[in-house]
Amino acid sequence: MRTFYFVGISAILAVIANAQIPGDSPPISIQSGRALFLKNCAHCHGADAHGDEGPDLHGLDWTDRQIAIRIRNGKKGEMTAFDGKLQTNEIKSLIAYLRSLK
Repeated sequence: MRTFYFVGISAILAVIANAQIPGDSPPISIQSGRALFLKNCAHCHGADAHGDEGPDLHGLDWTDRQIAIRIRNGKKGEMTAFDGKLQTNEIKSLIAYLRSLK
């Protein structure tokens, strides 16, 4: 009886641990970062991130924090601010994508 109880509790905990809670941020990934980039950034930085109206984003020598601040705050007259438009994990995914560019 005791073994059954522990197995049942373990199964319930596994389901809870893997459950997606409504409102949870999407997972951080290069693929989701690329999708976000194409949706939000490519019109200025180009679909390949080599630049168009905005600069080339390959080989950035900025820290992740500096990139996150620029994404959130933009740059007056040059780049849209995305604070309130993108969640923290979305910004992290964008950074992961930018880091993957060679």
